[in-house]
This record gives sequence, structure tokens and C-alpha cells, in this order.
Amino acid sequence: MIKLGNPYREMATTCMTRPIAEKKIVWKRFESEPFEEGRFQAKVFSGRFINSAASVFRKAYPEIYGSPHEFVLMPERYEERIALDENWEEDSRKKVYCMPVVVELETDRVVAATMLTKIEKNLQVEFTFAATRPNYRNKKIMQNLRAITWKTALSSGAEYFTTFLETWHDITQKWCIKDGWQVAGIFPGNCVRWKKPDQEYRGCTIHCYRFVRNGEAYATIPEEWSLTPEFRELWEVIERINKKNRQKGDIPPWLAEMEPSILKDF
Repeated sequence: MIKLGNPYREMATTCMTRPIAEKKIVWKRFESEPFEEGRFQAKVFSGRFINSAASVFRKAYPEIYGSPHEFVLMPERYEERIALDENWEEDSRKKVYCMPVVVELETDRVVAATMLTKIEKNLQVEFTFAATRPNYRNKKIMQNLRAITWKTALSSGAEYFTTFLETWHDITQKWCIKDGWQVAGIFPGNCVRWKKPDQEYRGCTIHCYRFVRNGEAYATIPEEWSLTPEFRELWEVIERINKKNRQKGDIPPWLAEMEPSILKDF
């Protein structure tokens, strides 16, 4: 271990600690059974889906053009970043991004996709994006995709989930409240966003978090924080909101009901 100075303040007096060890987040392979009378299936991302996946994001989420995430609009930038089924043994460990997809089996093209991002040293997975082709928006497609996405995140080895939501998309906001995500705050002007035809602006994002795998036991609590009165008041307001939708366990109730067998694994 390298030689380090003393911490600014002694912390971790209100939580558990553990020895520093190598951290790993590994993407697992999950697919659904065909659904909607055999028309669709949630699948592991493959090279043959790159063009249609990029097309989904260009149609459903063009606002990210010009942002750090614009690569999902550009098929030529997928292979170097996103885990592919053809090279899963290596990609599942090394690639930062995982993209579960729903495929229309007759056409073999992606109609909906999500993207997970791993921050391995922090044992963190971010639920980054969800997008559906506009003419394929129905509950069963996204429900099956969300189930696969959650299973991928839960089995990755992460202990801390985060996500951000657009202020113009209240559907995902409602999902997060229902799923028991904890509100962290709203970041005004956090992300550059595209405005048709050739302008940009700074969009505001809502940020949420969720502990899994006993991660909360290692998190400091307010009793040892040193906050100014303004930030203490902010925390108290956020905590009042979060208490209303806090849930026990790692698995959202809808997922446990949809796939009861998942309860034995987590």
C-alpha cells in the first residue's frame, strides 16, 4: 500500500468498515422467454444489433446528441465501449457499458434498449438510459426489458445503484418512486442537450440512488456529518421525501412478483 497522510477528519464512526480489496463488477447474461405471442424477446447485446440499437436511440433519445453520451447514437462507436455477446467472457469484465435489448424476432432488430454503466472502483452501477422505438411503446416490452436490466445490475457485484432522470420525462420519475429509489437531488443545467434543428441547451437532471447487497451498512450517517445549517435543512427535506417510498430488500416488488424465483438468488 502506498504511503498516505492523515485524513482531514476521522470518519466511519457510525458505520461498518472492511479491508480494502480488489473490486469487480461483472456483467451477467440474461434473456427472457419470447413474449407477446412470440413476437419479442429480451436478449444479450450482439454485434448484429448495433445498427438497430443506435437507430432506437436516435429516434427515442435524440436530445443526447452533443453530450458525453452521444456515442449511443453512432453505431461505429459501439464495439469499443459496449459488452458484446460474441466476446462475452472478456467484455463482461472489461467493458464499462452493458446494453440489454428487446428484439423483434421476425425482423431481428432492436425495438427497445437500456444501458448500464459500471464504476468498478466504487462498486457502483448506474442505470443510464432506457429507450423504445416510438411505434413500439407498450407496457410488456419495457416491463420485460426492465426485468432483464434489473437482474443484470443485481447480479453484477455492485452494492450501490444510481440513476438520473430527465425533468421532461415524468414516466421514468414515477418508475423510480415506485421502485423505492431514494432521491438525491436535482442538478440544474447538469447535461448538455440538443434542441432541434441545430441548437443546444443545458438540461436539468434528477438524481437518485439505491443501496443493495448490504452496501448501506458501510455508509456514514448524519450523526457524524459536519453540515452547515443550510445543508442540514436540505438533508432533512430530502429524508422526509425518501421515507415515504423507502422499501426493504434489494428487489423491487414488481420484479419479485413477475419472477418469484429471483428471490432465492438475491
